[in-house]
This record gives sequence, structure tokens and C-alpha cells, in this order.
Amino acid sequence: MPRVSPRILLLAVFILIVSLVYLAEVSSVPFHPDESTQIYMSSDFEIFFQQPSALFWQPEKGDSLRQHYRQLDPPFTHTWIGFVRWLTRQPELIADWDWSRSWQANQTAGALPEADLLQTGRLAVAILFPFTLAFVYLSGKQLGGEITGWSAIVLTASNALILLHTRRAMAEGWLVTGVAFSLWALFTWRKRPWLCAIPIALAFNAKYSAAPLLLVGIIAILWNPTEKNRTWRGIVVQLAAYLAIFGGITLLLNPFLWAHPFESISAAITARSNFMAAQSVDFSGASSLFAPQTIWQSLTAMLAQVFFTPPSFAEVSNYLAQTKPVVEEYLSNPLNNLLRGPVGGGTLLGFFLLGLITTLRRIFTPPRLASKRGLILILTALAFEFIFMLITTNVAFQRYYLVLLPMVILICSLGVASLIRFFTDILNWFRTTQKNSSGTV
Repeated sequence: MPRVSPRILLLAVFILIVSLVYLAEVSSVPFHPDESTQIYMSSDFEIFFQQPSALFWQPEKGDSLRQHYRQLDPPFTHTWIGFVRWLTRQPELIADWDWSRSWQANQTAGALPEADLLQTGRLAVAILFPFTLAFVYLSGKQLGGEITGWSAIVLTASNALILLHTRRAMAEGWLVTGVAFSLWALFTWRKRPWLCAIPIALAFNAKYSAAPLLLVGIIAILWNPTEKNRTWRGIVVQLAAYLAIFGGITLLLNPFLWAHPFESISAAITARSNFMAAQSVDFSGASSLFAPQTIWQSLTAMLAQVFFTPPSFAEVSNYLAQTKPVVEEYLSNPLNNLLRGPVGGGTLLGFFLLGLITTLRRIFTPPRLASKRGLILILTALAFEFIFMLITTNVAFQRYYLVLLPMVILICSLGVASLIRFFTDILNWFRTTQKNSSGTV
């Protein structure tokens, strides 16, 4: 029987304890009406096995509401919730949430999930949390060693945005796990980089904001110094395999595309564009934090939402009165609002800036760049996602920026590790000086 090292055992115990605490508080998270929509759409899982053609896009569709949602959002989260709901024998949600109606009217119509159904939908997403912790630890260790890995796992486990948004029956849980998985694969799968298409496709099909990772995967294939005697033919074959796997997974998860692929893609792009335009109109009178009009306002909104603003329980004020008691109870636990606000957020931003400086310094310091591949890829992924979000985010909701968090946390962890090593070096120097002084006397 292989012996388990104390480090692995300590890591496993830490992840287990933190995950149990995280999962125990799932029911305390304030309800968001979009959870109803995800659970409502999760019945696509049963529909696929009963009548697959009912999921196909058609020019004229009887169930226009479901087709509308299939055009707007990727399917992976609600399909996964449907699978877990079917596995646990939970019923379907009979109605979708209607934002134009009151809380009571939605509840009467059957759009508010019963406690057991909501808990099942949330746990379906929340059970991914231990995998997220494992991936950020392994990625941090790959980038900067043991201290960086532990810093990454602690910063992830204590991040207030992750604690809120990944414990709801919504897309952010799979998104964060998929991005963390993708980053670890990009750093680690050097012999078969084309397999990175698997986690990247999962992240993309959780939320389209992960799309820039597709380009990072292509860069990882084109620049792979560990492979000797590479040929252009071999590179092309790897790229073809990468794109085929990504496209195959995306097609498999989207029966919506099967009957009329080109028309359905066009309809999806149009629906998404119209939805974003409608959002811009709806929030045109809001503060620049929620409806940025310039690049500078978009940048400010991004920094505020990632580092400073408290956990956001709702994007509109329709149902604040109904959720207020649960929100107050949730925030009564200080761990759920850790490192937010001017002091906490400023500290986290400081770690991030120090991590950026540390990363750039290591990249431009000998030895050769080939040994810095992971650092270059994390910066590339962060830059691509940063630019993508800056350009495409017309309404700056907090949960829209969750795609950035695994990269931001890894950069922060490099800053924390750099600071720990700095103070350790000072302490060692002081001890050495004291020892030499004692020896001289």
C-alpha cells in the first residue's frame, strides 16, 4: 500500500474541513430569483431522454420561453442540476420566475422552489468547491511553490464573493471550478496540451465569459518548450485535436444546435445582443458602478466589484424586503464578508499588485523564458479575460466578474508568498547577525 505523505494528508484534511463548513452553510445563502430559472431549465435533462427533438432550435417554437433561455445562456449548469435532481428524485420546478410580478405572486405560481428542491440545486453546484480548492492549490504550487499553493487555497476558501456566488444554484459555481481546472491543466498538461480543451469547454459551457481561455489554450499549444523536435505538422494536429474536443463537447452539451446549427448560432448571437442592449437601457440611469459608459468607468467598476464592494445579493431592488432578514443573518457571520471594503479590499489589492510585480520580475530575470511558462500563461489568461470583460460588460454586476477570481487569487497568492519570504529572509538575517555577534563577544 503506497504511503501518503504528511503534506498530502494535511492538505486533504484542510480541504475536507473547509468544504464541510462551506457546505453546511449552503441553506443560509439568500435566495436569488435566477436560481429558479436554472432549476426550471434543469428539466431539459429529462426532456432530452423523453423527446430530444424538443430541445432543438426551430424557427417557430411552441415553448418560446425555454428556447429563449437556450439562446441566451450556455446549458451546462442547468443540465448538471437536472442530473443531480433526477438522481435524488427531486421534482421539476413547474414555473419560471417572473420579475414583473410580486414575490407572493411568483410563490403562488410555483416559481419559488421548495426548500428541498432549492437545497438540491445548490448542493449540485456547491459540491464542486473542494475541487476548486485542490486546483488552486496545485496551480499555486506549480507557479511559486508550497507557500504560494497554501496562500491560494486560503484566499479562495475565505473569498466572500466565492462563498456567496458559488453556493447558489447558478452558473458561477461551475464557472469558477472550470476556470481553476483550466488554469491547472494549462500549467501542467505539457505533454498533451490539446487535452486542455476539456476543462476550457466545461468553463465556457458554464458561462460564455470564459471564452478567452480558448485562445490561451491555443497559445499553450503553439508555445510548448518541453516538446523537443516539434514539427509544424505535429502542431497543426494538436491544434486540430484541441478544437475538435472543444467543439465536440460544446456540441454534445447543446442539443439546441443539432437540427439547424448555423441558424441557431445566429439566433443565439442576436438574442444575446438584444438582451445586453435591453440591460443597458434598463440601467442607463443607474450609477456608473453598475452602468459604466466609458472604459475608465468600466475599469473602476471592475476593480470595485472584484476587490471592494460587499457581497451583492441582488442586482435590482424588486425583492429586497423579502430577502432582508436572510441577508442580515448571512452577514452576521464575519467570515462571509471577509477582506471587503476599503481596508480588506485594499489589502487584497495590495497583494495583487505585489504579485504582479513579483511575476513580472521573475519572468524578466534569468534563467530562460521556457522555465517561466506557467507565469506567462497566467498573465496571458488574466490579460485576455480582463480585456474581454472590459469590452463586453455593459452592466457591471458583481457575479459577472467571477471569471476573473481564480486568476486574481493566484496572482495575490504570489504576492503573499513573496511577502512571507521577504520577512523570513529578514528574520534569518537577524538571527545570523545575532549569532555572529554572540560568537565574536
